[in-house]
Amino acid sequence: MLWIAILMAVPLTGCQSRIANYTPSRPAAEGALKKALDAWKAAQPVGEIPTSQPVIQVVDVGRKPGQTLASYRILGESKGASSGRSFVVTLELQNPSETVKTRYIVVGIDPLWVFRQEDYELLSHWDHHMPADAAPAGGTRPPAAGTP
Repeated sequence: MLWIAILMAVPLTGCQSRIANYTPSRPAAEGALKKALDAWKAAQPVGEIPTSQPVIQVVDVGRKPGQTLASYRILGESKGASSGRSFVVTLELQNPSETVKTRYIVVGIDPLWVFRQEDYELLSHWDHHMPADAAPAGGTRPPAAGTP
C-alpha cells in the first residue's frame, strides 16, 4: 500500500515543480507589472512592451477605448492565483474618471505575462470575450427579427 501512495505522489510533486518553473520571483513580477502600468500611462497599447528585457506581454481586455491611466498604486501581493503572482492594484482612470481596485496576475519567466485577473481566468477556462456583433460558430448569422 505504501508504494501506491508514493507512486501517486510523484506526479503531483512534478506538477508543482513545473508550476514553480513558470512562477517569476516577486521582484521580477512586480517590476513587470510596474512596466505594464507605466506603459499604459504612456498611452501604449496592450501587447508586447517594446525593449523590455525579459519580454513583457500585457493582456488587459478591461481597458475602455479612450480611457487613460492617470496613476496607480500597487497595494501588495495577494493569494488567489493557482500559479504566478497576484497583485492588488488601485487604478485612477480618466475619460471617464473612475477609481478601480483590481488584481493582476504575472506568470512566466521569459516572456513575463501580465494579465488582469478576469482575462487570466477566461484563458485558464479556455474562454474569451465575445464582441456583441460576433457571428455564431459556422460563420452565418440568423436573420434579424422582422426580416424575410
